Amino acid sequence: MTHGHSIWFLIITACVVWYSTITIYVAIKGSFDIREMLRDLRGRDDAAKADAAKHSSPPNSKDKTA
Repeated sequence: MTHGHSIWFLIITACVVWYSTITIYVAIKGSFDIREMLRDLRGRDDAAKADAAKHSSPPNSKDKTA
């Protein structure tokens, strides 16, 4: 299979191993980053809903000034 072309076989093998390693690393790291971003967005959404509920509540009868 590699008669006279062993250097090319080694180079291609090294490239495939390197590419596979980088791909797996990026996939794992990216999944953690995406989870963190979604957690942050969920927190912002909850805070926005709480803020909207605070501002949209009807005024209390004691607070009315005429």
